[in-house]
Amino acid sequence: MKNKIKMILNKLNAKFFFGKYKNEYLYINQKPDFKDYILKFIFIFLILNLTLSIIFINIFNTIILSFIITVFLINEIFLNIKKINYENYILSQLTIYVSQMAMLINYNNVYSSIKEVRSYLDEPLKSDLDSVINNIDSGKSILESFNDFNQKYNNRIITLFNQTLELFDEHGNSDANTVLHIISEEMNMLKIKKDRYLKFKKEWRLNFYVVIFLCLSMPIILKLMIPSIYTSYMSSFGKWVMSAIFLVNLFIIKKTEAIYRNQSIGEGGSK
Repeated sequence: MKNKIKMILNKLNAKFFFGKYKNEYLYINQKPDFKDYILKFIFIFLILNLTLSIIFINIFNTIILSFIITVFLINEIFLNIKKINYENYILSQLTIYVSQMAMLINYNNVYSSIKEVRSYLDEPLKSDLDSVINNIDSGKSILESFNDFNQKYNNRIITLFNQTLELFDEHGNSDANTVLHIISEEMNMLKIKKDRYLKFKKEWRLNFYVVIFLCLSMPIILKLMIPSIYTSYMSSFGKWVMSAIFLVNLFIIKKTEAIYRNQSIGEGGSK
């Protein structure tokens, strides 16, 4: 029985609490901090408790709803923002990789260019290129050496670029610089398009939250304007109606965040 309860608690933790926080942080290559999680949780919970206590008369409703919304905010919105920032960082690093490789290939062979381009990059690309170099040193072809790299970043342009490196390594070509620069320009255009797309989505998302905030702040306005009627309403079935409204809005926000998180504009490649 004890093991069964422990297993249930572990599943709940992995799905809703620090376990999810930990799994999501692995996605963005950062070590999760339990202290950071707890501090965020307490701070948001207290702010929500203070705000919702104005709307709800019953303290039990306030605490339960504050707890649910706190878990939601941390696991959906805050981690969502970190994911998108990390994806933008990776795209910037890939753009640097392609641009620098296109220039270095003028003066070096493919192997030497890969080794040299490392100095222009940060983690995790630097470590990934170390793996590529180790694969080449073990006797694998350029194409095979980049297989894990291409699958990890799943970018059509990056995959095409690395496949082109294989052709130049095997056959050589005086037009290598021209061809790789064309692919490099396409990568730069992708970065520009994604930046514009993200800016558009940020504005759309902000407008959405303004509307949500105005809707959810109406009970506070009503309480200030007609306190007696509002108190009577909340003492009866009003607390259940308001709780349902909050939960429905959380569902809508979850869908909105999923749309915001999807920054793909057709650059997928190796999967």
